[in-house]
Amino acid sequence: TQRQDDLTQLKHVGPSRMQLLNDHGITTIRQLCQVPEAELAGIKSIGKNYAKIIRRAAAAQDGKAGKRESDEINQHLQKKIGRLNRALACTNENLKPLGKKKYLALYVEMKKRSSKLKGRLHELTQIHDTLPREVKENVAQEADALRALLKSAGPKPKKKKYGAIIAEVKAFSKKLGSILS
Repeated sequence: TQRQDDLTQLKHVGPSRMQLLNDHGITTIRQLCQVPEAELAGIKSIGKNYAKIIRRAAAAQDGKAGKRESDEINQHLQKKIGRLNRALACTNENLKPLGKKKYLALYVEMKKRSSKLKGRLHELTQIHDTLPREVKENVAQEADALRALLKSAGPKPKKKKYGAIIAEVKAFSKKLGSILS
């Protein structure tokens, strides 16, 4: 962030103007974007013309930083969704009843729930650019938690574990459904 906060990377801001801005409490590009243009124009050696040019340059630079941050969050979310999809596939494979009829109904329920969740995860990947950052981070955390639960299930869990997994998959799927609608 040191490079992002270097005001001298902006057009028409050299070391002396940066010192003037710092003296007025403006130390970052984001702060410079938030300062009213009239207040910026009132600083010695800036004036109306340079205030407008500097603010425009700061807004462009801040937008680039925001875009990079957004891209990183999107990649993080995509990675979490991919890992969750793989964990769902593994869990479905591990939970096959293989001749035990008492687990067949639970297995069918799990397949149905995970199929619905996979569909919602696919929808989420289509619209993830439009979601707010907090929602993306929350979904990524919950996807990680569900993935950990799926991995902890192990092969051939008991009915109680089946129930817990199904309930968590259903809850996460429901939450994604409310986000997507």
